[in-house]
Amino acid sequence: MSSETAPVKYIVFDLGKVLIDYCYDDFFALMRSRGVQVAEVEAFLIEARLLDYEHGHLSCEEFLAGMNRLLSAPLSREQLTDAWNGLFAPIPAMLELARELKSRYPVYLLSNIGKLHWDFLSTTYDLDVYCHDRLASFEAGAMKPAADIYHCAQQRFALEPEYTLFIDDKPENISGATACGWQGLVHQSPASTKKCLYEVTGFTD
Repeated sequence: MSSETAPVKYIVFDLGKVLIDYCYDDFFALMRSRGVQVAEVEAFLIEARLLDYEHGHLSCEEFLAGMNRLLSAPLSREQLTDAWNGLFAPIPAMLELARELKSRYPVYLLSNIGKLHWDFLSTTYDLDVYCHDRLASFEAGAMKPAADIYHCAQQRFALEPEYTLFIDDKPENISGATACGWQGLVHQSPASTKKCLYEVTGFTD
């Protein structure tokens, strides 16, 4: 850690691809089997207005209805919800790291996510075990890398920006955080993140 870098007092984790992995393959295979008229999952999510949903501009019912409208053979609400929530798998090494850090630092989660996934992950993985508080984009009305979501997190978590370390897998989200005065660490693997954390905090498990 350079002499110009403030010591870390707070740690904020992204969720997806950092603590919890996800993959759309099985979900989109089901969409294809139900007659979806787009070729790629990215196009499907655009048509379903995922970004509006994760900004909190659509209700869960509106989002599910929007997905179903793209299918020639729509699913029941329960079937579609189960499929949408079936993307995830834990990253055990990172969850354990967050849990251990929580015993030494205030630890928080900041995620671009909609309510269905947020509620599912909160229940399935007991997210509060790994953090002191958490904020979702649909609650904030803003998404990383927009400055508004970092400012909202600062207020909610009572963060001091220069002492806050943000860990995210997307460089653009780290850039958004550092533009707000935070410190940033681009997550690439559990081993590399642990190494970087040791360098800036001295933390070791």
